[in-house]
Amino acid sequence: MESLDNTIQELKDNYEKKNGLICLNCLFNKSRFEEIEQYIEKHDISTPEFDKPSKYGYLRSIAAHHYQEYTQNEEIQSKFKNPIIYIGKKILQEEKLKHYLTRFDFFARQDLIDAFSDWCADIGISVYDASKINNKNIDLYLIRRTPLLRSEAVFIRTGSQLDEENYKNTFYLINEASKLATWTVFVTTPLGVYNIGLDRMISDMEKLDTWLYVVNPLHKEIWGITKGGKGKDYDSDMRDAFIEKLPKEPIRAPSKVITISKYHFDDDDSYKSKNFSLFEIFTEEEMEQIQEETKIEHKYRDIFRNLMIIDKDSGLPLISYSSEEQPLDKVLISGFLTAMDNFVSEIGGTSSMKDINYKGLYVQAAYGKNVKAALFLSDPADKSLKERLNYLVNYIETHYDNEIQEFRKTGDSSMVDEKKLNPLIIEILDV
Repeated sequence: MESLDNTIQELKDNYEKKNGLICLNCLFNKSRFEEIEQYIEKHDISTPEFDKPSKYGYLRSIAAHHYQEYTQNEEIQSKFKNPIIYIGKKILQEEKLKHYLTRFDFFARQDLIDAFSDWCADIGISVYDASKINNKNIDLYLIRRTPLLRSEAVFIRTGSQLDEENYKNTFYLINEASKLATWTVFVTTPLGVYNIGLDRMISDMEKLDTWLYVVNPLHKEIWGITKGGKGKDYDSDMRDAFIEKLPKEPIRAPSKVITISKYHFDDDDSYKSKNFSLFEIFTEEEMEQIQEETKIEHKYRDIFRNLMIIDKDSGLPLISYSSEEQPLDKVLISGFLTAMDNFVSEIGGTSSMKDINYKGLYVQAAYGKNVKAALFLSDPADKSLKERLNYLVNYIETHYDNEIQEFRKTGDSSMVDEKKLNPLIIEILDV
């Protein structure tokens, strides 16, 4: 056991760069025991006789196994810069584990916008919504007026957005925006970096002279990866014309009284791209401290009452999840189902999402191909919660298609594993 602990420490001491973007401990914490055990069995990895198996104990054994593979194989060493990258890449070859990379992203794009905007306001920058200005495709526009006017055109991309086509288009848009602002900024997540590749993204942002930020929702961190410069095509007249089109009020403004960001930013460690790596691994003690510092506070728990996932054809509920603190009366839910057909037009018949008031509750709807969702709340849903609900519907249709089709044939919802699904509902909806 001690030798396994020594392996983790040796990896950290000799090979880990200062800051990794994807925490392998977090990946395993989000995974299910049976998925990790299947990986161990598949790769014939020896593990100690645990009195009580732990995910960290399994990670320790897997890391030691692949570290030994790395040190004994020159071909592997030629393909991977260091063993931590090899370990991370090897683990993510397993699709069931790779799926949990979604946790290194934001379920709602609005949450990524909010996290970055809050941090900007705390460092004295006014943040404007630029997304409605035609033909510019800039998400945010940042302005700092002292001592001189400084402006930044910001592009926000979640990991789920960032595929090859989107990335190439974003590269073009950033280049075009260099005419309109002093600096250009690209903001994404660890999953976004993984999709494109860290080395490639750093190289591209340095070519564009663009500031690159990575926002990690699990560790509550914002990292500055590359430091941008003033664009060669910058035109102050075009900038002024663009600023005239911005909304009169910013979505975030600096405060002299309070700080609003819940994310940590380390200026000393940021903007040194060579100090960043795709993966990182922590000792058990380090991880316990990180988890203590980033305790989850569920944003929508106080207003959540009930969620129903309903078959679109029959109108019957496939999944129902209620608040433990304030469960919704079953008679009320039954009444809602009965009345659903009467006000479908009110909450949108196809893909639109609108909220209605039903017996003193707000009901937010979202629509997929085969199912629709009804989210019961005590207050109206904000933009982030609407995006989260839409994400959940898409997730269920993607990962529970067999169960949906079986339910349509038999009306039996018992094949849905509530022990597996309910934690996902809590996490995705933040309830």
